[in-house]
Amino acid sequence: MSQSTARKIAKVIAILIIVAMVLTSFSFVFLSVGQSVSYAATTQVVPAKIAAAQTTQALTATITATEDSAYINSELDFMKQLVQDIKKNYKDDVTYKQMIDGAFKGIFESLDPHSVYYATTEARDDFVTTVDGEFSGVGVSLDTASGQCVVVAPISGTPAAKAGILPGDIVVEVDGKDVRKLTGDEIVALLRGAVGTKVSLGIERAGSNGVITFALIREVIKVKAVSGKMLENGIGYIKIDSFDNDTDKEFTAMKLQLLAQGMTKMIIDLRNNPGGYIDVAANIADQIMPAGTIVSFEKQGKTVDKITASGVGITHLKIAVLINNGSASSSEILAGALQDTKSAVLVGEQSYGKGTAQQVIELANGASMKLSKYYFLTPSNRKIDHVGLTPDYVVTNKIGSEAENKLMLSRVTAFAPMIENTKPKAGDKGLNVYGAQERLAFLGYKLQASGVMDAATVSSVKLFQKSSGLYAYGGLDNTTRMALSKAITDYVSKATVDGSDPQLLKAIEIVQK
Repeated sequence: MSQSTARKIAKVIAILIIVAMVLTSFSFVFLSVGQSVSYAATTQVVPAKIAAAQTTQALTATITATEDSAYINSELDFMKQLVQDIKKNYKDDVTYKQMIDGAFKGIFESLDPHSVYYATTEARDDFVTTVDGEFSGVGVSLDTASGQCVVVAPISGTPAAKAGILPGDIVVEVDGKDVRKLTGDEIVALLRGAVGTKVSLGIERAGSNGVITFALIREVIKVKAVSGKMLENGIGYIKIDSFDNDTDKEFTAMKLQLLAQGMTKMIIDLRNNPGGYIDVAANIADQIMPAGTIVSFEKQGKTVDKITASGVGITHLKIAVLINNGSASSSEILAGALQDTKSAVLVGEQSYGKGTAQQVIELANGASMKLSKYYFLTPSNRKIDHVGLTPDYVVTNKIGSEAENKLMLSRVTAFAPMIENTKPKAGDKGLNVYGAQERLAFLGYKLQASGVMDAATVSSVKLFQKSSGLYAYGGLDNTTRMALSKAITDYVSKATVDGSDPQLLKAIEIVQK
């Protein structure tokens, strides 16, 4: 696909329930039966053996389609009888529309949490308004993929962020109403309202007992997506809070401003950025990476399209990108593209792992649907969905309230001691392994504390050794264990005493090397 065609991919959005992405157009591939395969306006001749195989496949597909059609017609006839029987015998008056809308809704609920049936234009417009970057609410992005309504990230400067709502909090109540059985869209509707009105949000938080309730006042949430400043030694710092309609233009303006001030190194902060428009993230990647794939789109196991970089971007800057558990969807597209092309190193924590794109379509009955249509892949064909990105340098920030810091200290003091006179390697077991796993998990590495030196532990030890300037071979020698203990001590000191930002400090250190 040409660069110009790629840039016409309009408003591709990878959703995260509230701050989400919509895919509105694509260059689709069409397969014809017989001697040729048509790619849009281009025709490719296919050898006779392949064409014969395609004809056989087409006949098989026709038989299968006929069987499927018979099954669907039979079930629709039964559904018609069912709703008529329910209307006649149900204890209350119920309309056919109510039942049919419920049936449509059930179809989408059987797919994934991000596919939604909008029975009204108002519901659809609420979603689109949110994506465009201005709405009235409390400013929090949510995800229900796990079966719970989880805070992905509070939007910077909004009532939710100022009140102290954190990524990972689980929403259980709105205005005293239990919302555990509601959909994400239903919870969003409860959080929205007129500017200046009050809403209470009840959350459950790891390490806390019971429901924590926040009293919030709704505001117009208009996100200024990009901010930046010059740090010392020619380092330009750019924070991107979301990928709205014009975030790429805001990024360009900030980048030029910092270059004019002498920027020779760049830090891009994508922490707690829940996503937005895919093409906007791709436009930013195009400005700072060489020619090549930015993101590919996969459907039913096949790559169907991709967005590519033009090769005219600035590539001489040393770049570090900050990510954490609140970095999702388009944030992961940008970070993954820069990591895979070695245009930047990633610093921070494992990203969220939201890697699907949706399309919003108006239906003939006046309703609309939002349907998950694609997975998106990094340039090296890594899947992001339910996996996320692992930073090149894992550094955790867990700076919280006094109560949270006390909880953190109690957890740290309970870690298993690493006092055995052994140097565990792959496959070994022991107390040293268990204690190291506890400490690595606390620092944000992705592993389970089992006492067994499994593959995830060896990989995490290697990453820790690399980020600590040690020989990165994956063994738990005495030097590594001492460095791990010191990392815990340093981290706790920073979190409870000076409130610094270890992730940003590490990024500054890296770009200055």
